[in-house]
Amino acid sequence: MSILGIEFTVSVEINPGNADRVWQVLSDVKSMPRYWRGHREIDILSKDGNTYTARIKFAFPGPGSKGIARIEVHDPERLVLINYLRGPIRGYVRNYINGNSLISQWDVRITPLFIIMKPWIRKHFMNGTTNALMRIVGEAINGK
Repeated sequence: MSILGIEFTVSVEINPGNADRVWQVLSDVKSMPRYWRGHREIDILSKDGNTYTARIKFAFPGPGSKGIARIEVHDPERLVLINYLRGPIRGYVRNYINGNSLISQWDVRITPLFIIMKPWIRKHFMNGTTNALMRIVGEAINGK
């Protein structure tokens, strides 16, 4: 991992009987800001099959708060792969269902501007990911 790299995995347990509903919520690309609060807005620029190109406005102010991502939805594997191509973070986030777990794996790089804040950013991303996964499961189970 590079000095700018942030890697971690977070998972939450799900009832396998709810896996289909969890997948419906997880794979709804347009609704990402409802669960992933770090994404203030998502604008789908193009769609080719199950691959989206999106402009993302992140939930922090300033000129570096926008990015471009390629988002792939793989139904058979129940995997949403986000490749952040431009913006304050670059790299991959894999969100998927495996048995009784909803898992998010991060392998991203931050811009050098944020290096001094890297430990805080990693913790913030991990907490935000845990909260997002819980919101996804909550929406799937309770509709909220």
